Amino acid sequence: MRPLPVKTRALVIGICTSLAAVTAFGVAPRTEPVISASQLTVEAVALAPEVVESSGGFIQQEKVRRGETVASLLTRLGANDAEFASFLRRDPTARGLLELQAGRTVTALLSEDGRLERLTYRRAGEASDGLGRRLVIERARGGLIAYDEPVPVERFVETRTAEVRQSLVEALDRADIPDNVVTKMADIFGTDVDLQRDVRLGDRLRVVYETIREAGSLEPPIVGKILAVQFRGGQRRLEAVWFEHAPGDGGYYAFDGRSLARSFLASPLEFTRVSSGYSQNRLHPVLRDWRAHRGVDLPAPIGTKVRAVADGTIDFIGVQRGYGNVIVIKHDARHSTLYAHLNGFANRLAPGRPVRQGDVIGTVGQTGWATGPHLHFEFHIDGRHVDPMVAVQPTPVRTLQGDERVRFAALAAQYRGRFNLLETQLAARFE
Repeated sequence: MRPLPVKTRALVIGICTSLAAVTAFGVAPRTEPVISASQLTVEAVALAPEVVESSGGFIQQEKVRRGETVASLLTRLGANDAEFASFLRRDPTARGLLELQAGRTVTALLSEDGRLERLTYRRAGEASDGLGRRLVIERARGGLIAYDEPVPVERFVETRTAEVRQSLVEALDRADIPDNVVTKMADIFGTDVDLQRDVRLGDRLRVVYETIREAGSLEPPIVGKILAVQFRGGQRRLEAVWFEHAPGDGGYYAFDGRSLARSFLASPLEFTRVSSGYSQNRLHPVLRDWRAHRGVDLPAPIGTKVRAVADGTIDFIGVQRGYGNVIVIKHDARHSTLYAHLNGFANRLAPGRPVRQGDVIGTVGQTGWATGPHLHFEFHIDGRHVDPMVAVQPTPVRTLQGDERVRFAALAAQYRGRFNLLETQLAARFE
């Protein structure tokens, strides 16, 4: 038999397929309603895009300059709004904009004619769980209104590793680790390590930390919480993990579950060096006679923040002869601390007012008998001066039990694995 031509074979296959389809349709149970035959509909469609009404506004951002006034800031933003200026003078909430801080971002939505529709500005100060609150001034139906709202934040997690080849500062710069990561690290480990004197060539730092920035801001992110840190020097290894017992309630623990909590911070200043230690006999820098120096002098630039080393209440705030501006905090029946030569005090501090550990109570200055900017810090127990560098010791607050210990073990294993991976990567780089 002669084979069928190609076209004929294609036609036969097509007919068979069609019949099979019809047969299948006929056999299947008719549980659905009959669908009517499809129809082709041709409809003219306009190609012109739909016009959406727009206010014609635009968003403008500027960073506050040193010595900036609201008037100069509005000019740089391109705002031309007499009503806004009048509202700023009479509304107590809106007047918060007058407290401009250099470096902060101001975001404004302006109409085409320069009228301010909305303006946001993050206020000074930071919250422990974010960036605090921001001032919002916006135009509503009844006119301008002003209110505060939580700052919307963007959070990121950074992992860094550093090895000391020349100095700790050089290692941090090379690894792009912010200085205040070490500040927080010093608070975590306290007197377990002196990050000035105990660091040696070859020491290694591994750290996982959170960064926070205002959403849409021109400002760089700030360091939030250290999530895990490991410091290895010689035979010594210091490790810490942040663990939350409940939302908003947590603390630092060693990888074995031991609490690293301390009743007192190791230093009232961020990571710094000690220029004049505790001594019963030293040459006074001003009076030029030998006398006891019952405290430590912590040199720092004027304006450096001074923190309360523990919870307590303000026992004294004011001026005391050689001490200049001074604050005394009573922590309990036995312990108190003194902070002298301050440049200024934090707002709303007064005798009897409570403070929390880490609260900023003032700034470093050169008031009283001081030859240079520094903080004079004293630690008193039962009314007697003691060396603050040895008086601050770890105080276990709690131990992890039951479900908490299980959750912590899983978290610690996760970070230990990450640090081991970093160690492997570093070793591979040198091979």
